[in-house]
Amino acid sequence: MGIGREDALDALDALDALDALDALDALSGNDALGGGGGKSPLTTEALITNRDGIVGARMGDIQKPVIGAGNDVRNLSRLSRRVRGAVYQAELGPTVDITVNMDDPCLPVATVWRKIEDNGGATRKLCLEPMVTMTRPTVTQLSQQLKLVLGYARIRPDRGAEVLSQVGVPMAFFSSIQFMDQQRTPYTMELLMTALGFAFPVIQRVKYALAVKRPIEFSPQVQPMIPTPTHGSLPSGHSTEVFVMARVLWKLLMESGAPQYNDRALWGTMLMRQAARIATNRTVAGVHFPVDSVAGEQLGLTLAEHFYSMCCGGNWVSSTFDGPNFDATQDFDWHKLYDPDGDKQAETAETNGKVWATSKVRTDNKIDAAPALAWLWGKALAEWQDFGPCDCE
Repeated sequence: MGIGREDALDALDALDALDALDALDALSGNDALGGGGGKSPLTTEALITNRDGIVGARMGDIQKPVIGAGNDVRNLSRLSRRVRGAVYQAELGPTVDITVNMDDPCLPVATVWRKIEDNGGATRKLCLEPMVTMTRPTVTQLSQQLKLVLGYARIRPDRGAEVLSQVGVPMAFFSSIQFMDQQRTPYTMELLMTALGFAFPVIQRVKYALAVKRPIEFSPQVQPMIPTPTHGSLPSGHSTEVFVMARVLWKLLMESGAPQYNDRALWGTMLMRQAARIATNRTVAGVHFPVDSVAGEQLGLTLAEHFYSMCCGGNWVSSTFDGPNFDATQDFDWHKLYDPDGDKQAETAETNGKVWATSKVRTDNKIDAAPALAWLWGKALAEWQDFGPCDCE
């Protein structure tokens, strides 16, 4: 998936036009009201002549407005989604750093660090804690995984519509499980796009560091059904991003207090099944190995927990993915890394005594929520807090 920060900001603007055939929805766009966003020469000329016709003589002293409230979340509701998106990314981006260990050139290790600010002293200090450590699998393992890729190619006729529909942000697929709509849940969709905008550069930097070859480079018989992206294969960007979406949305639903979401084994499982199917469809398409989706799930789940802590404060998770220990004969199985009933990442995942993934809930070095992100979370949460006739005053 190629949703960068600029793309994410554009997508936030595009949310206003999701239902372009509805004239009422169109009123949310500047063009529908004649504003044109500065794009229309006719409107610009009309505004010039309009001012000349009504401005009149210069008035005397005019009452000054109230001084602006600096760094205040009350300003956020008056900003465009695109501007708010830039504010959110300014909060999220500096909280992570990425390094690469090349001691073994054949097995580079990428580490995503969590930056934590220490406000205990008179000067600003930052400490770094490893949040995700990822080692790529070997070429031999990928060659073994090729059998699975070729096997999945047989179901391309059945999955073709899904694959093509999921090249971009697969919001419609999550909306088929949860009742999301631009008019009903605008802040939830803004929250999810913010999470994706944060995840994208992390994904791309890790991909660049690990430089895992795509299936098309292993055999001329792969013949992907869509163009193969130029960036590395592991971790899968689609897998990372959809598991970010699924876990953030699931946390939102659980926190809403709506009674239906008490059945966590059902609702949470459906969200994870959806994420897993989207990830698997990238293998069906011929552009990813199953192990790419495994690594993507681990990264996505961990980034989702970090994103949540930036919105609400509290604990965070550190995790690892050790590619060389992964059993290359195994397919992608999302259950091995996550339990939606308890919203828990697996402490260890192993095959034949080899541990290939770990995670740990970290209660140390907690950080306070970023006010702008806390504001967005609160707005999104309110969209899921149910009400009925007994709640009327």
